[in-house]
Amino acid sequence: MKQWVTFILGFLSFLAVALMIIVIVAGNKPYSDAEQRAIERVKDENLLAEVKQAYIYANKQTAVTVIGTDAKGKLNAIFVPTGEGEVKIAPLDEAMTAKQARKAVAKEAEVKEFLHTRLGMEKDGAVWEVAYKDKEDQLNYIYIMASDGKQWKKILNL
Repeated sequence: MKQWVTFILGFLSFLAVALMIIVIVAGNKPYSDAEQRAIERVKDENLLAEVKQAYIYANKQTAVTVIGTDAKGKLNAIFVPTGEGEVKIAPLDEAMTAKQARKAVAKEAEVKEFLHTRLGMEKDGAVWEVAYKDKEDQLNYIYIMASDGKQWKKILNL
């Protein structure tokens, strides 16, 4: 009898882990598909020779940011809208880096933990979205212009 209980508990534990993995993979699939379509579009249009990373940036219009180097070896960010719209390009060779954006935010705010730093396109140009938690565990966003490092917008204490 004890062996049956052990077997059933082991089987249920395995089943729970398998279901969690399936839910996580299925939930991430739309994001992965959007990123893959954006990478394929960038490569098909010969905008980048090598892709370093891609991620989704959401504002009024959601877009996938694809970062990589072009045929001349210059670092660029390509902003591919998930719906209809034109692709936008921002050169990054002389732009602020993600590390520099986090450092600028850390100088101004009391950062407990950085959550993410993403490059996105806004109406005024390419911006770094730096999300962090402060010492009171409140969520904060600071947007920094990639071109000159000036603050564009703040959303504090969420």
